[in-house]
Amino acid sequence: MADTIKNWESMRQALQLSGAELRELAQHFRKDAEDALAGKSSSLSALRTYLGLPTGREMGTFLALDFGGTNVRASRIRLMGEQGFVVERKVAKPLKCADYDYTCSSTTAEELFDFIAAIVKEAADGNQDYKLGFTFSFAVDQTSAKDARLIAWSKEIAVPGVAGKPINGLLKEALVRAGLDRIEPVALLNDTTATLLSSVYQHNPSHIGIVCGTGFNMCYYEPALQMIVNLEAAGFDGAPATVWDRLVDEASQQPGDHPFEKMIGGRYLSEVCRAVFGEYLKKAIPEFTTRDMNELISGQKTAEAILGFAVSEEEQEWLCALVRAVFARAARLIGAASFGILSHLAQGKGVTEQSIAIEGSLVEKIKGVPSLIEDAICIFCMAPTENTRIHVAPNSNGASVGAAIAAALSCYKL
Repeated sequence: MADTIKNWESMRQALQLSGAELRELAQHFRKDAEDALAGKSSSLSALRTYLGLPTGREMGTFLALDFGGTNVRASRIRLMGEQGFVVERKVAKPLKCADYDYTCSSTTAEELFDFIAAIVKEAADGNQDYKLGFTFSFAVDQTSAKDARLIAWSKEIAVPGVAGKPINGLLKEALVRAGLDRIEPVALLNDTTATLLSSVYQHNPSHIGIVCGTGFNMCYYEPALQMIVNLEAAGFDGAPATVWDRLVDEASQQPGDHPFEKMIGGRYLSEVCRAVFGEYLKKAIPEFTTRDMNELISGQKTAEAILGFAVSEEEQEWLCALVRAVFARAARLIGAASFGILSHLAQGKGVTEQSIAIEGSLVEKIKGVPSLIEDAICIFCMAPTENTRIHVAPNSNGASVGAAIAAALSCYKL
């Protein structure tokens, strides 16, 4: 029993990050962001979005499309300025189920975009005059707010014939094929950018947008460029990896790719936890989900129900503690990266009180994660003499509402 306790404690400690490690990560993240901004070699990007921040007074009814993970969502949204917004209609469908798979290499680009257009048609309720904003959460080459070309897929999507093509161009062609020629895609943006736009529209003083759902990414408003910059933060390589992170990376479809995302994103957290469980229990562990992890620590499921074999009460308690450690590490990594950008924006003048706009299951469904992110910033990373409060602002409709706001902003420029 003593050896088991020692093994469990050492594993939990391996997942913990000290204040010194978090501050070092924040400095590394800031340097990589500034190197990317300057066009130097970096594990981060500084992709221009050509979108500034909204005033909060934009108004009108727009279509919003959100595609960046396991589902495609189309919404009809009415922006009402000071009165907020109303999601009038929302349609969501998975990219993959028992009847079809629109993520695999045997799917054509035309088939994928026809599937998306059919969802838009349902949300729009037919062929009507609408401007559409498209939240497309993959790495793109962007030269205007209106459209961009896919650089490469991620998140296990492998549909050929899309890389190098203008995304809104492909969407427009599919809309026309679906008889929706009156719907005009006018903006393309990343979900982190959409989340930041949505938060600012709702009068939160925000400069950083984060998504931590299936994947992970960050953006921020760069005053020098007067626009939001997409960091493609999944690729950051400055976080201390454990042996379990390396196992997950080696087993992924793209080893070496997106190392930071594999320590934070919902697509991978359960795999990290499964690797930890396997070493702890010395058994083969079946696949489970991040939702299963949350239900385990909340008492909704037992370890036996998830693992398929009996464990002792002590092992159940320790497994819960290891799950909490995996979640806590993800939260603190987000906090440290956020502080890296906050310090870049402060430029030595002190961080000002503000919100960080976040969308995704990690902050919306896992109890305590927002506080852990705030603590990583305000307690571990800030100097003891600073007393600035940073608030995490979860934003459940961020990607869709932000797409509608981007469509509104683009209309002002047309």
